[in-house]
Amino acid sequence: MVKKWRITTVALVAIILAVVWVMVEKSETYSEPQKALFAIDNELLLIPAYQMNDKALFFFIKDKDSLGAVYVRKGLFGWKAGMLTWSAIDKERHYDSYHLNGTQRQGGSLLYGLIKNGNDRIVQVNEEQAKMLNLATVGQENIEEYRLEELFIWYFEGDESITEDEIKLLDKDTGEELNPANF
Repeated sequence: MVKKWRITTVALVAIILAVVWVMVEKSETYSEPQKALFAIDNELLLIPAYQMNDKALFFFIKDKDSLGAVYVRKGLFGWKAGMLTWSAIDKERHYDSYHLNGTQRQGGSLLYGLIKNGNDRIVQVNEEQAKMLNLATVGQENIEEYRLEELFIWYFEGDESITEDEIKLLDKDTGEELNPANF
């Protein structure tokens, strides 16, 4: 009789824990990745990089002077944001198209930064080309408010942890290296 009582108690506790877990997970997930991010901070200026399958990458501007990145993943109950990381960007926006300034990192697999005139440049990490996001996609009103004229976000994702290997800035037309820099 005692053994049956213990099994019943253990089963009941497991059911209660499962119900609590489901309730917590449902309360922290959303139908769209943007909603998951706005639930954390509804003042973010979101800059979508991509959404593929169950993963989305967003860059964001926080408080007008911080650039950050976050992955959002789709789980059993919906989209859930990962940890937001950000760092300050140049308040005066003194970026030029001949230097890489302020390379940032998200986890071990994402490097990114701001550059001016990204249509004319190639950023290479470990001899692979980084992707460019034109910030003109955020709309003219946001470009003016956040002072993002002619700025691009470059980013590179690696399957493994990115080591301190060479990052190069190249002229897109000539292939000439513009700013030798080590990360």
